[in-house]
Amino acid sequence: MATRARGRPAQSAISDTDLLDAVLQAFGENGYEGTSIREIARRLEVSHNLIPQRFGSKENLWYAAIDHGFGRIRRDLRREAETMGSDELEIMRGLVASFIEINALHPSVLQIINQEASQPGPRLDYLFDTYIKPIRDFGEAWLTQLAEQGRIKPVSVTLFYFLMTHGAGGVFALPALTRRLAKGARGKNIVSIQEQAQSAVNVLFDGLLPR
Repeated sequence: MATRARGRPAQSAISDTDLLDAVLQAFGENGYEGTSIREIARRLEVSHNLIPQRFGSKENLWYAAIDHGFGRIRRDLRREAETMGSDELEIMRGLVASFIEINALHPSVLQIINQEASQPGPRLDYLFDTYIKPIRDFGEAWLTQLAEQGRIKPVSVTLFYFLMTHGAGGVFALPALTRRLAKGARGKNIVSIQEQAQSAVNVLFDGLLPR
């Protein structure tokens, strides 16, 4: 049986999932303008022509990567929701904790949002209309319902969104700053992602509990 020579992996051996994970990471680290298809191909050790053959232009590649990243968040959240009970407040707490944990493991989506949200444009329009607004609307419905039931204090859903994503999520989306800040924390052990997410949820929700 013949064996393939050492060197680049076979083009068919690179799955779309692996490719789009690398693309998300590249866009998250370098931004849209700072990312090139050639550099991504070099990372994966594949032919420069492979990516255009599968996804077309750099613009199409960005949209495919975003759909891939948010698709994973949706699937993982649905799976986590199936294991939660029926109490609405506890479900909301659990979903927020899971959202933070998922983005901690795959921070590229939040990094890309941070970059694109600094100024208006078609990529921000796509992020907002397709993914961010549905998350906001879902959160607003739950928070309003819980407030009407007297289980939490009324809160701005916009503020809650920023605290959840760019507040708690910023610990993972901004690793260079996080490392600098952590250097000043004396006597603290490194906590797990799950512990970090739970701490963030406690800060977010305990402040909303009615006195």
